[in-house]
Amino acid sequence: MKTLFVWTIYSFFLFVVFKLLADTTTAVLHTIGIVSVQLVVVYSNLKWILPLFYARKKYVIYGSLNLLFIVLGVWLNDFITDFTPYHLDVEEGLEAGPFHLFDLEMIFTHAMPIILALFISLFIYMERRRKTQELKELEMVKAEKTFLVQQTNPHFLFNTLNNIYFLTYKQSPKGSRAIMELSKMLDYSLYGGRDGIVSMKDEIKYITNFISLYKLRDSHLNNIHFDASSVNTELMLAPMLLIPFIENAFKFANLDDIENGFIDIEISSEGFTLFFKCVNSKGLHRLRHKRGGIGIVNVKRRLDLFYPNRHVLDICDEEKEYKITLELDTDV
Repeated sequence: MKTLFVWTIYSFFLFVVFKLLADTTTAVLHTIGIVSVQLVVVYSNLKWILPLFYARKKYVIYGSLNLLFIVLGVWLNDFITDFTPYHLDVEEGLEAGPFHLFDLEMIFTHAMPIILALFISLFIYMERRRKTQELKELEMVKAEKTFLVQQTNPHFLFNTLNNIYFLTYKQSPKGSRAIMELSKMLDYSLYGGRDGIVSMKDEIKYITNFISLYKLRDSHLNNIHFDASSVNTELMLAPMLLIPFIENAFKFANLDDIENGFIDIEISSEGFTLFFKCVNSKGLHRLRHKRGGIGIVNVKRRLDLFYPNRHVLDICDEEKEYKITLELDTDV
């Protein structure tokens, strides 16, 4: 509908221009001739010539076919001119004969609308390809984001089930409580971020439950410190974004070492900027504590996708401790 409207306005504009230079019949014939040729050129290129030849780098065939359009278009418009009651200025003084088509001024006049149509068709085609590519890339990014979020859940589930197994193996009464806490956390991880974004209030609650669930293993664990008192809980961010760092800390901190094992987690904010710091000790596992792992690689990729050029992530892997700092612009 929009395309029809554009062609109608364009045709009316041409008619008005020709009407200023000639009679009504001449204006109508020239408008019909030029617009008809341009319609054929534009849609033949968009539907056939550009996809089959230009896109496949068959430029000779592409150029030859459009050159043929120009020649035929010039001949058709010149033929129409011969039947108009009044010749436009560019045709006045021309003598009929076999060399009539070789008048350079006439060729230029009739060829320009066709060349314009060729440029328009090429522009439309390239713009459509660009938009199609952008949509394709956007769908790929959306699919990857979904996959990465889903990948976080099994990773968390694997680690948490290990803790619950430990409690049930020892026949601890805390086992049933742990299962209840886990069900709440799974509810959040599955449905809390269905809109692709969650509040810091919910994210902090999730982290708190995670720590509490871990502490059920041993109520004497006092070397875990979590401070989120200086954060604006109304800030919004991608779900399950911070937990992989925390999971990683719990995995390698060797908290059973009361004297040396520790985890310090701090979350604060200033305006729309979120600050996250997680420091953990490295015990006997330090030789296997590599930069990365599924969780860390996952969250790095999610940061790149969700917050391109809007975050600063620093990972410091030292001999006795592992430190992560993240500065994140949450403003949409």
